[in-house]
This record gives sequence, C-alpha cells and structure tokens, in this order.
Amino acid sequence: MKKIFLTLIVLFTVFAGVKAQDNDRFSFATTIGTGIPMSTPASTPFEWQVLGYYNCNQRFSAGVGTGVSVYEKALIPLFADVKFNIIKPRKFTPYLECGAGYSFAPDKNANGGIYLNPSVGVQWAVCTKMKLLFAVGYEMQKYERLKSHSNQYFEAEFKEQLNHNSISIKIGVLF
Repeated sequence: MKKIFLTLIVLFTVFAGVKAQDNDRFSFATTIGTGIPMSTPASTPFEWQVLGYYNCNQRFSAGVGTGVSVYEKALIPLFADVKFNIIKPRKFTPYLECGAGYSFAPDKNANGGIYLNPSVGVQWAVCTKMKLLFAVGYEMQKYERLKSHSNQYFEAEFKEQLNHNSISIKIGVLF
C-alpha cells in the first residue's frame, strides 16, 4: 500500500512537471532542512521535500508534497500544502505555509502517523522563474515502532509511540 502511494505521488509530480512548463499555474519547490528537537527522545531531524503547487493567484497556492524525514528512523511524509504570500510578489516576499498529512514508515517494525508542518518564511526572487526559499516553523510527526528487549531471563516486545516535535529550518528553491 505504501509503495502504491509513493508511485502515485511520483507520477503526479512528473505529469504536473510536464504540464507546468507550458503554464504559469503550476510551480514546484524542493527544500532541505533540519531542526531543533523539542521532544524526548531527542533526535535531530533531517528532511528533504518535493512539492508541486497549483497557483490559484499571485498570493495563494495549494498543492501536494512528499519527501524523506530522518529521525532515528526514516519516515516518508505525504501531505497537502498551502502557501500564502503576505504581500504581492516582490524581490523579497514573506509567506505563510502549512503542510498536513500522514507519514509512512518504510521499516516493517514501524508505523507512521500524523504529519504537521506550519512555517513562516521569505522567498527571494533570483530571476523571473526561480526563487530561493528560507523558512522557520514547527514540525510534528507521530510514529509507532516495535521495540524488543531481552536478557538471560526473558524476552519482551512492545509498541513505543513517539511524537517528534521540532523547530524546523528549511532552505529551498521554487521554480
């Protein structure tokens, strides 16, 4: 089931990319980031995202995204994303963004959970078709994994539910 979702997202991104070259209604972004962990157990995250947007007007865009988030285990978020430019696009344009969805865990001993990533950022227009992005926000990912413990007297397996919360810092490119 997880592989089907990933395949659909990749196909959607490729198909939308072909259409976007003819039309300014579509745009794409890729970001890379890290964060400051705020939860226990603390694990510094690394994330890479790819997003496809439909530009409703100059200030509002909606789309879908996916990527990879690595805490102590890898998670693959699949989410809807909305972006609102606070002012009309200029050389430096502040924006608000929020992604919400579900994270899948590729490990067979883990289950993903809810994904939420609201952020505030600024985009810098490098040229007419490309903008650099910088954003700071909050990231929450729920996650469940199967843990085992054994010693010479007993063996035990249990589910551990984790909530990864962090202040996220991302940079990227919008084209």
